[in-house]
Amino acid sequence: MQRQAISIIQSFFAALPSSKLGQKSSNAGSPALVGKTVFTVNPDKVVVQLFYYEPADTINNQSIATLGEALTRSWGRTVELRLIRLNHSALDSSIFAQYLTATAGKYSFNGILDMLKASLPTVVSEGSVDDSVTPTSHITGVKVKLSGRLTTQRSGPRQTVQPGRLGSSAKGQYRTVDYSQHTAKNKLGAFTMKVWISQQSP
Repeated sequence: MQRQAISIIQSFFAALPSSKLGQKSSNAGSPALVGKTVFTVNPDKVVVQLFYYEPADTINNQSIATLGEALTRSWGRTVELRLIRLNHSALDSSIFAQYLTATAGKYSFNGILDMLKASLPTVVSEGSVDDSVTPTSHITGVKVKLSGRLTTQRSGPRQTVQPGRLGSSAKGQYRTVDYSQHTAKNKLGAFTMKVWISQQSP
């Protein structure tokens, strides 16, 4: 049932329009992405919690209700949805890995790193925290590893691994690392983005 529910959720987010009709935004065309789903199954209901990143702002109460009804019919009992919207893709490693593979057709690997330097809600140098990040924890560093080749890169060996790092990922008593990977395909074959997000708690 959980696998079926995840399939329904992924289909729902994949079917969302990239932007509202007539909306002019730098995020126009950006997809909605969903992170790992957590299920809490009780005798009378199922609680479904997930993080999502949706820059185009197309999800509303009506669409959420539609998703909840589909899950309730599938599960055969009441489903309570707890959707948590993130204001940056890098706040969840699963979403971030998907985001990087989705943008890989526009940038080279070094271009991706340059884009991250300009946009990450993080301390690329220790000590300062962006206001957009929750005060209970913050990102101190990100490590990205590309396995495979991008169409934006010059020709190279078939088996290619490129690592990149921003900020600090040193382990500490109050530091955790969130890891995920996502694989996609281009005309050169499959490629995988692996990401490690280091977070510091106060």
